Amino acid sequence: MTVDTRPRAETRSLGRLMLMRAVTTLQALAFPVIATILAFSIGAVVILLSGQNPLEAYRALLRGGFGSMSAWGRTLLNATPLLLTGLAVAVPFRAGLFNIGGEGQLFIGAIAAAAVALLMPGPAPLVIIAAVVAATLGGLIWGGIPGALKSLGAHEVIVTIMLNFVAINLVYYLAQNPLSGEGQIPGTDMIGPEYRLAQFGAGLGRAHWGFALALVAALAAYLLIWRTTRGFAIRAVGLGPEAARYAGIPLGANGFLAIAVGGLFAGLGGGLEVLGVYGRVSVPFVTGLGFTGIGVALLGRNHPVGVVIGALFFGGLAAGAQEMQFSAGVPLDLADVLLAIVLLFVTATKLVELILGRRARSLAAGTKLEKGLAS
Repeated sequence: MTVDTRPRAETRSLGRLMLMRAVTTLQALAFPVIATILAFSIGAVVILLSGQNPLEAYRALLRGGFGSMSAWGRTLLNATPLLLTGLAVAVPFRAGLFNIGGEGQLFIGAIAAAAVALLMPGPAPLVIIAAVVAATLGGLIWGGIPGALKSLGAHEVIVTIMLNFVAINLVYYLAQNPLSGEGQIPGTDMIGPEYRLAQFGAGLGRAHWGFALALVAALAAYLLIWRTTRGFAIRAVGLGPEAARYAGIPLGANGFLAIAVGGLFAGLGGGLEVLGVYGRVSVPFVTGLGFTGIGVALLGRNHPVGVVIGALFFGGLAAGAQEMQFSAGVPLDLADVLLAIVLLFVTATKLVELILGRRARSLAAGTKLEKGLAS
């Protein structure tokens, strides 16, 4: 009698596959963790030189970002737009493109959501859905402009940088003219409370359901890039433009799609800030979220799961900075210093190699910028 060993072989193969994926995941997390440890070590020296206790400061930082339900609420509130602006960078990066236009795309999404919420009649749920859709479409269109120009030979970095200024000034014009409202701070009218996103409750403070929507966006980005034929084409263009061209994969069309989708995510982030946090577009509006999203994407190694983790890290750091100031007497600016040092180590792979040796450099795949981007 023969024994069928196929189930055992399949079990062993599945076990090896799971082990390989676990090892790959740990390797992917290793470099950001190393960069963060190095950054906090340098930050501890800075705190010590300023006459404060680093351990007390970092305990306050963790307590302010993750030590209670209200702290988690502040972290989630901060992380929501950063998750989306991080995706706005990560998706084009997979096509070998560097989208620095998340700031402008976020502004366009914000004004689109505000306009719909202020002007559209109808039941509140329908208006909210329409405002969210308008924000995503606004970001998609604004992201599509550099995508189209890229296919005609323009450099996406220059175009997206310049379009940030165009978008911000355009939004400020619209907020102060056709959509202007009353109040000491110039900007649009306040959106009615019935048209605002609901908050989680459960002691999470002002954290709203926009974070759940941002998680859905991260899942959609993952499915697009790693589970569709179009996503494979986008990654192929980023990994080897000439090989992709030889295989018949159109570079221009896939580059256009990648930046446009990135703009969609950033626009959604702007819409959620209006509908979930501020209730209007003021002049000035919240700034820096698009540029911080670059750091979130790089820390997350341009993977949607990593972007979620990076957004929570950045959001928690921002939430804990105030507690660190009140409890340990450490200035708020130190949080920005820590973020800058983290990004320095994440992107400057040669510097980490100099500190830790060449073996550390092999862990940085996915964040290397020194080889340049697809042309």
